[in-house]
Amino acid sequence: MTIALFRAFPDPYRKSMQIYADQLRRGLTALVGPGDAVGERVLPAARLAPPWSRHWDQYVRYQRYARASGADINHILDHGYGHLAYSLPPDRTVVTFHDATVVKVPGVSLRTRLSLRYSLGAIRRVARVIAASRASRDDLLELIDYPPERVTVVHLGIDPAFRPPDDREALRRRLGFEGPTILHVGHTQAYMNLPRVIAIVDRLVRRLGLDARLVKVGDPLTAEQRALIDRLGLGARVRELGRVAFEELPGIYAAADVLLYPPLYAGFGLPPLEAMACGTPVVCSNRGSLPEVVGDAALVEDPDDETRMAERIAEVVTNARVRAERQARGLRHAAGFTWDATSRAVLQVYRSIGHA
Repeated sequence: MTIALFRAFPDPYRKSMQIYADQLRRGLTALVGPGDAVGERVLPAARLAPPWSRHWDQYVRYQRYARASGADINHILDHGYGHLAYSLPPDRTVVTFHDATVVKVPGVSLRTRLSLRYSLGAIRRVARVIAASRASRDDLLELIDYPPERVTVVHLGIDPAFRPPDDREALRRRLGFEGPTILHVGHTQAYMNLPRVIAIVDRLVRRLGLDARLVKVGDPLTAEQRALIDRLGLGARVRELGRVAFEELPGIYAAADVLLYPPLYAGFGLPPLEAMACGTPVVCSNRGSLPEVVGDAALVEDPDDETRMAERIAEVVTNARVRAERQARGLRHAAGFTWDATSRAVLQVYRSIGHA
């Protein structure tokens, strides 16, 4: 059996797709038998900018490149590249559908929505679809007429590197984390709800009297988001770490007092699980897949309700009993998400096609 994994382009705002591809390749390689092979397919010298060249490479060159696959199983790892299925044998092709963000949140360009429609047309043809969550599965079945029995929900996993530290206080000193530290991990597109994150920190300080700090990991804040911070007088309380190396991320999670993750929509949501695995309580949105992914381990609220979210954070930070309970629940819950289990479930989907 030969397996071809078709990767997405390395967009900085789609870091989770790189994690998914890397971890699945490793997991599958460890599981397949002698004589089997797991290989990656990615368009050589793919261009991310300007937009016209990105569009040409993604929708024309990559599709031509896919025709030479020749693998027993073709797996398109990101549904945004589902159009590649037009160039692959439908009965030997699998697509992972991660989320319906572009049709669930406002402000998405018409071109992006049309691109998704084009990819969904190809996804209708494939043998199987893997959905990252039950919520994503339901969204997919609302968008296209596809046999439900051919959609399998397979959750993502957590890298073993995410675990509690040996000495949290020493870690905090090394990182310079002082006072109640609220962490946000992710990009800054509109649906990630960064203005609400900033407003929550403001409420914690001005209304609830906490000497709170916000640490931001991921894409740099936008000019509008920085302007909001300045208007609220929070400049000294916001620290941007930018895109950090993977090796640094577990320590940052573990040193924070709480992860705040309030997107307006999520197809899965790795940061809450990664934080839990490091022993950090989570306050997150109740939208999309997040209630399914975090279970009863996180404190889940409406992402538009900054008052309630601020109260939840204050509860975790100031109440030792609540904090200990959330840490224990989080560690137990996160232990159920492994890349080995993800890879085994994906391999079973391949076998269900009959070519593996």
